[in-house]
Amino acid sequence: MQVRPYRQYPVRLGAGQSLFLQAKAGSVLAGTSGRLVLSGAPIWLGEQVFRSRLQLEPGQAHVIAQDGWITLTASPHGEAVCQVILQDSPALVHTLHRLGEAAGKLLGRLPGIKRLTGVGSLSS
Repeated sequence: MQVRPYRQYPVRLGAGQSLFLQAKAGSVLAGTSGRLVLSGAPIWLGEQVFRSRLQLEPGQAHVIAQDGWITLTASPHGEAVCQVILQDSPALVHTLHRLGEAAGKLLGRLPGIKRLTGVGSLSS
């Protein structure tokens, strides 16, 4: 089993709607239709909190530079859609991989379990 280190899904926002989501550094947002405003994760500059903002037009992509909570907001003039490709944490990927290996070992033992219990045998 191969575990991909990311999740990919489309996000569709109605006019003026926002989505607040956690993103890891390296995640990608790609605009497919409409105009979005991306507000980056809050960072401290001196004694003030700062959030970067940029517009994401159709056909443009942006790579998230740091881990944190970001906000996607659709333009108040119409619906917007973007493709979100979120990087998963290495710990989660490792855990999923280990679960897959354990499931494979368990399934590999099923023929032996069937023989021991008589499940699936032709005798009555």
